[in-house]
Amino acid sequence: LLRLCVMAGPLLLLGFGLLFLLAPPKEANHGIGYRFWWSMASLDAWRYTHRLVGLVWSGLGGVLTIIMALICNAFRRMEPMDMVWCAAKCLGWVLALTAIACIAVNVMVVITFDKDGYRRSDYADEEEE
Repeated sequence: LLRLCVMAGPLLLLGFGLLFLLAPPKEANHGIGYRFWWSMASLDAWRYTHRLVGLVWSGLGGVLTIIMALICNAFRRMEPMDMVWCAAKCLGWVLALTAIACIAVNVMVVITFDKDGYRRSDYADEEEE
């Protein structure tokens, strides 16, 4: 049961990352997708956000899946209580790294788009002309 708990987070992260990368939701909606104020402002921001989330989550999920599989393999040699504490630490790391990844994606979207969904690089192009 502990192995399943430890592997569930990275596998879900990998699965959702691949889903958002390969088959993202077509339109901004309030039901399915990575919802963030800036990403829902325009279709361009929505697509950019899902492509970025797909790359970050699938990469993080793949790396964490390998690491957690190695840790789960070491569970055989552990005492039961040590196994529980190790699983709790693993879950904490997965949650913390996922939160950091989400914050990084949100920051990248805020840097790339304004609150109305227009690319900030479009402003720089207009000022040069």
